[in-house]
Amino acid sequence: MPTPEPSGGSLGRGARARILAAAQTCFSRQGMVATSVNDLRAQARVSKRTLYEHFPSKDELLIAYLGERGLSAAETVLDREQLTPRARLLELFTALGAAEHARPDPVLAAAIEFPDRAHAVHRAATHQSERLLGRLRALAEAAGAADPDQTARQLALVYAGAAARLLVDDAEAVIGDAHRLAASILRAAIDHSGTDRST
Repeated sequence: MPTPEPSGGSLGRGARARILAAAQTCFSRQGMVATSVNDLRAQARVSKRTLYEHFPSKDELLIAYLGERGLSAAETVLDREQLTPRARLLELFTALGAAEHARPDPVLAAAIEFPDRAHAVHRAATHQSERLLGRLRALAEAAGAADPDQTARQLALVYAGAAARLLVDDAEAVIGDAHRLAASILRAAIDHSGTDRST
């Protein structure tokens, strides 16, 4: 049984990071709604008081988790400046096979588990989805897409669909199909523009 940290005035060294890491573990195993504060406290090895000092409510923890961890796997790929914009967009789909994706997509999971669009957690998921769309649009424009907005929306749709299918289908097939579809979208978008600024 995990030993909770002392419940004194100190927040504990690295407690916030441990809580967010615990959230990732618990949410991927049990789901966001089913995970209790006690589950999080035990996994993070912190007292309940420390958890609440960092995150006054579970909703606030969920919102922070989505803000810091929701797009981490995708942004790790999209930030690879040594690759061309087009290569980064395609690598996003190849990377779906990485360990970080061997769990429900946090943004998608939050939107499903909190379907009320007025709920703060759903709004946080929407914000992260829009942020990813913005990243895709900027890279599509840099790659020379004729219509970066449309290209970004299409790529985001393929990405979300692939992330969902990974939960039930063969990973290799899903990743291969998603990569080919993304490549086709980019080919059409860049060929139509008559230029490819990614090379």
